[in-house]
Amino acid sequence: FTGSYDITSLPFTEAFDSSLSLGTIEDLALNEIAGIATSYSTSNAMWVEEDSGNENKIYLLTNSGKELGSFRMTSIANRDWEDLCISTGPVANIRYLYLAETGDNKLNYPIKYIYRFPEPTLANTTYPFSGEIASVDKIAFQYPDGVKNAEAVMVDPSTNDIYIISKEGQAVIYVARYPQIMDKMFTIVKLGSLPISDVTAADISQDGNEVLIKNYALILYWRKKSIESISDLLQTVPQRAPYVPEPKGESIGWANDGSGYFTTSEIIDNNPVSINFYKRKK
Repeated sequence: FTGSYDITSLPFTEAFDSSLSLGTIEDLALNEIAGIATSYSTSNAMWVEEDSGNENKIYLLTNSGKELGSFRMTSIANRDWEDLCISTGPVANIRYLYLAETGDNKLNYPIKYIYRFPEPTLANTTYPFSGEIASVDKIAFQYPDGVKNAEAVMVDPSTNDIYIISKEGQAVIYVARYPQIMDKMFTIVKLGSLPISDVTAADISQDGNEVLIKNYALILYWRKKSIESISDLLQTVPQRAPYVPEPKGESIGWANDGSGYFTTSEIIDNNPVSINFYKRKK
């Protein structure tokens, strides 16, 4: 499919309030956050990761920006991690983190990876904590139409399908259908394109009914009207969702209770950046 609407003239959804700053990211060393995912194991907290040139760690922050701790990923390197989401997976009633090794600004890497692992359980943890994660599922894939750079990955909780959206030029949407192959590299499926460029983040709500896709300037919002698939939903005309453009906003994530969505930015010139929340209207 090919989206043919003018994104600048789309109507705004009335489902969400305007931006509310919950606080700033306290640790200025976390200056290249490229993905956020709200935690199920810890209330009022989110997982974050940084992109290329940074440590192979995921961090847990409060929704107001205080760091609670980190886990080093001991079996994988951070070549260019570009997104992080939380969703369902192979085992029922377990939430999985999906870490996207999909960045490739110079188009040097034909094989990309999605790393999947259960969200760490933090019961009885003393904060701040420091831990390690050794075991991850490595989903290795290539695109059907050449090497791509992508910064947006989202997972459908209804199917466990993984959607990847390219960044440069017109956004192209691909899908890795569940169950994804674990023992060898495979080719994902191209679904179509959207009339938006520089896509930096995306997420599907935990009930599987709403989709957010953002670039540096705006957020596109889809909501299902029936039981259509995510693939079918993305072929419909979206609305725009509230967004106050961030200097280098590369992250978006739904609250796990569906109460709204979060965004944040990379840090520029050591100026603290906010964690912003767009609350759902009642």
